[in-house]
Amino acid sequence: MQKTTRSPDEIDTHIGKNIRKFRQLAELTQRHLAAELDMTYQQVQKYEAGRSRIAAVNLYKLSRMFGVTVDCFFNGYEDS
Repeated sequence: MQKTTRSPDEIDTHIGKNIRKFRQLAELTQRHLAAELDMTYQQVQKYEAGRSRIAAVNLYKLSRMFGVTVDCFFNGYEDS
């Protein structure tokens, strides 16, 4: 069976950029953020690059950590 590679979805990429922005504003490293979410820092890298789709529960946890609403991760995104 051939393994397929999907291109990052533009929404996943947009959310990832906002995760990175909020993480940097909070002065957290990827390792610190990963520890808070109980995952590897490589997974945080994938989220921030849009290569991995983030689960709703983790998006909720991030919003609580950063003191923002979940919809803040979608700010600036418009359907084309």
